[in-house]
Amino acid sequence: MNGSGPVLLIPAAGRGSRIGSGKNKLYLFLAGKPVLFYTLRAFLDLDLFDRVLVVVAPGEENAFRKWVLVPFFDGDERIAVAPGGEKRQESVYKGLQVLEQENVRDDAIVCIHDGARPLVSTALITAVYNEALLGGAAVAAVALKDTIKEVDDKYGIVRTPRRERFVSVQTPQCLRFALLREAHRRAREEGFSGSDDAVLVERMGVKVKVVPGSYENIKLTTPEDFIIAETFLYSRERGEVVKEENGEDGYELPGGCRFKHGL
Repeated sequence: MNGSGPVLLIPAAGRGSRIGSGKNKLYLFLAGKPVLFYTLRAFLDLDLFDRVLVVVAPGEENAFRKWVLVPFFDGDERIAVAPGGEKRQESVYKGLQVLEQENVRDDAIVCIHDGARPLVSTALITAVYNEALLGGAAVAAVALKDTIKEVDDKYGIVRTPRRERFVSVQTPQCLRFALLREAHRRAREEGFSGSDDAVLVERMGVKVKVVPGSYENIKLTTPEDFIIAETFLYSRERGEVVKEENGEDGYELPGGCRFKHGL
């Protein structure tokens, strides 16, 4: 590896506690294949990344090779696996340490994508990556659909903010390597824990650009999410793409319900 091109880092240590599976949800089957297969395929088909580092739970390296790497990507030298930590932030930090040891350049773009988001499109990946090339830091996000309430410790409503000023952040999140590495280093030194990587960069005063995401790019968290994801996958594979009245593509689901495709 020459360390000059973009890198993909996939945190893949999800336990699936809310799904009730008792094992890593990324090895559960979605439309006949492991979840992690679809996540990797989306990025590898794009043929953009020089290196793909999958950070798994400690001790699951062989499980990744058995269930994903060997059956579907055997011989692809871009893919490597490394052990992570107890929490997502620690796993990303350990992945960055691996990249540093492999002499990834400071100005290389590192895209972080949740292993549990298998429906990400190549168009969205490209859009976030290109924005990061311009400004150094970019994330995918979608507008909120529901009314948002702030509550107190007893779940009493405190206020109702305008949802137009809020977005629901997704991955990929693409950032320059030096910036991401420094953000994680500072967070680790200061004992700060964030829910995503962008917030660590925001703490340094860096402006992170939001790129319009997709409602299809869901994170598999509950059993219902698997049902929704399979519906999207089957619709994609059948090519049931319809044109909306405004000319945009969408998917026609059972019962005639249509969803806009988005990026």
